[in-house]
Amino acid sequence: MEGVVILKRNCCDPYSLILILKRTMIQRHLLAFVFLLGSSPQLFSQTLTLEGAVEASFAQYPTLAAQRSALDAIRANVRVVRDNRLPNVRLHDQINIGTANGLSGSYFSLGLIVPTSGGRRAENRPDLASGNVALATADWEIYNFGRFSAEDKLVRSDVAVSEANLQREQFGLRQTVISSYLDLYWTEQNLLIEEQNLARVDTVRRIIVNLVRNGVKPGLDSSLANVALSRARLAYLRMQEERQRARVQLATLTGRPAEEVKIDTAFRVGPLLVPLSTSLTPPTHPLLRVQERLVTRQTAEIDLIRKSALPRVSLLAATWARGSSLDVENNFGPVAKGLAYSRTNYLLGIAGTVNLMDFRRASHRIKLQQFRIEEARNQLAVAKLQLQNAVGIADAQLSVVQSELSELPNTLRSAQDAYNQRFSLYNNGLETILSLTDALTLLTAVEKEAVQTRAQAVQLRLQRAQATDNFEEFYSLFRR
Repeated sequence: MEGVVILKRNCCDPYSLILILKRTMIQRHLLAFVFLLGSSPQLFSQTLTLEGAVEASFAQYPTLAAQRSALDAIRANVRVVRDNRLPNVRLHDQINIGTANGLSGSYFSLGLIVPTSGGRRAENRPDLASGNVALATADWEIYNFGRFSAEDKLVRSDVAVSEANLQREQFGLRQTVISSYLDLYWTEQNLLIEEQNLARVDTVRRIIVNLVRNGVKPGLDSSLANVALSRARLAYLRMQEERQRARVQLATLTGRPAEEVKIDTAFRVGPLLVPLSTSLTPPTHPLLRVQERLVTRQTAEIDLIRKSALPRVSLLAATWARGSSLDVENNFGPVAKGLAYSRTNYLLGIAGTVNLMDFRRASHRIKLQQFRIEEARNQLAVAKLQLQNAVGIADAQLSVVQSELSELPNTLRSAQDAYNQRFSLYNNGLETILSLTDALTLLTAVEKEAVQTRAQAVQLRLQRAQATDNFEEFYSLFRR
């Protein structure tokens, strides 16, 4: 109410009007700030930093969970491969009853003809004979000229490739989260500019409307001021929409409700002006590690293919017991007699097995695998070249952008001075409303250009961090 009273008493003094409106706006902002602090005691503790956003996405994002599960499965496969080398030990027992009519001759059983053990008879007898057979066998591949060690090397290579895939997935997710975080950060910076522009336009409009009411300025000025205010409001609302979109995207990546996403506004321009030393892409870069481990894995597969064609040496053992109701003269006896064991045997042996055609098959598979290795090596060379090229481009552009950053304070100060001078001249009747609007538009454009230049510099630093796999310097830009 105090501001309204003073306005009525000093309605014809434009400088008093400016001071009153500025003081009123400052009071409103202070009251809002005090209310915010009182109603949200946990506001600052919930602020999401850039590094915190990356860690939150690593902890819950589904693609990483899928990669971790795939890695666990491949690690479990190591134990499966080793278990396959255990000896086969089989126990078998059967009790049978049936006829026992034998006949001389050879045949292929094909797994369909039931074998019968008994003497040859002149006639086909329907008498029943019983039998009992117990069997225990074991076979163990004890030597194969290094195939086991080649299998171990291959499964370890599979684990290494899966680990590299997980690291590459984390690397890509980090890039996505940082981009989304920066998108929200620069959107909020532009929203702040639109808010400041809206406040400036509203201040100018209030003063112009008051001057028009008192006949100091023509009515056209108030109409133009209303148009400028409407455009400023539309620009502010559009930027609010952009901020909400960026907030939802970051919330999706970090697993938080969109309404709870509030990022840290800390930003240090100083490090952007410091010249950076030349850096090379490390050989352990996540985008290179996958290719390197694929080459290693395919080389291990060649060794396994070669050794799989070599002979295999196995240890064999068997023991069995048998009973039958037929006596040694091949006469039928009581059926119950065949349930007991009357003969036992055992057998030990060592066997060597080789398939001569496997050597031909292995040679062709090795040749195929060598082409795949050559392809993987070429892809690795291309990836190295692309990363090193990204570092060179970022360094070249940063040298120019740093000069632009150094010039920004002068540009902003000049635009602010131009606006203040036009405002003063307008109040003294020496400028038109169009000139004042042009100065206000220029100031807003320069502020947005400053944000764009900083965003470009940060993006180049991010490109450099991604190409060198060194994010420490980049994170330092957003630390307090």
